[in-house]
Amino acid sequence: MKKTKTVLMADNVPFYDGDIVEYVYGTDRVNNIREICDLHPVRINSGNLEAELPALNETEVIFSCWGIPKFTTAQLNQMPKLKAVFYAGGSVNGFALPLIERGVTVCSAVQANAIPVAEFCLAQILLACKGAYHNSHLCRKGPWPQSEMPVGRGVYGETVALVGIGAISRHLLKLLKPFNLRIIAVSSYLASTPDQVKAMGIDKLVSIEEAFSEAYIVSNHLPDKPTNKGILNKKNFASMRKGATFINTGRGAQVDESGMIEVFKTRTDLTALLDVQHPEPPLSGSELYTLPNVHMTSHIAGSTNDEVHRMADFMIEDFQRWQEGEELKYAVNPQELVTRA
Repeated sequence: MKKTKTVLMADNVPFYDGDIVEYVYGTDRVNNIREICDLHPVRINSGNLEAELPALNETEVIFSCWGIPKFTTAQLNQMPKLKAVFYAGGSVNGFALPLIERGVTVCSAVQANAIPVAEFCLAQILLACKGAYHNSHLCRKGPWPQSEMPVGRGVYGETVALVGIGAISRHLLKLLKPFNLRIIAVSSYLASTPDQVKAMGIDKLVSIEEAFSEAYIVSNHLPDKPTNKGILNKKNFASMRKGATFINTGRGAQVDESGMIEVFKTRTDLTALLDVQHPEPPLSGSELYTLPNVHMTSHIAGSTNDEVHRMADFMIEDFQRWQEGEELKYAVNPQELVTRA
């Protein structure tokens, strides 16, 4: 059987100091691709793409990851036999549309990248329901009077709000099912499918304002769109219930940080768990560093280290389905590019 003409390509990225393809795919998976494909001997990046293009005129498949080049029309014209791109990363908005318009199938490992973020949020939700972060901060002050220490509402029967329903929150909904929680959600496109809403485990669709005022835990999963910049504002944070927690694994720019800081300076009962900020990291002197009820992590919720290999595995598995003419699990729906982060 003739092997598919394939190439591996990606530019190194600022958040990883090294070969990003080696980081995501690893030697074993690259060797696997080499065994099942006719793999181009040169790893492609923006620096050598022009020089290598004449040798890529038979290429049918590209494997890539974070750092995929954004192809020009002229470059794509030199790869006339390109049929599919398997992207071991999340968002495809930066490169996918010109490929899809040419009839090239684009597959994304967004579902694989959603898994660790959802797991991260699950852990934070369960701890936040117990009030663990606020309680832990007070414990650091020294011996405490047990009867005076604040404790959260607990997991049983409490309300969690998911702001935005995408790949991450869909997986998170599955993880939350074993717990007796009331789930409310903000989603404009689910409003027309009430049966689907119930099937997903969502008790009610609400506005952003209702999410913040009703829920004990508010978890942000809005897509990374310009229209969502600053959409979570001071009024939302001021309306939060006593002892409530805000979790952000979406994007920092979606939060009016100055408004949030103003509220959290006076509402010491509230807790913010921020895996993302704007900018990242916050500027020197930002009160996010000093507010005792704000806990930050350095954008670690997504796939890291061992977890990145799952993205490569998802793409290799979908390639094998593509090769056999089977239905693909992770092909990008062009209509979803409008709402996808």
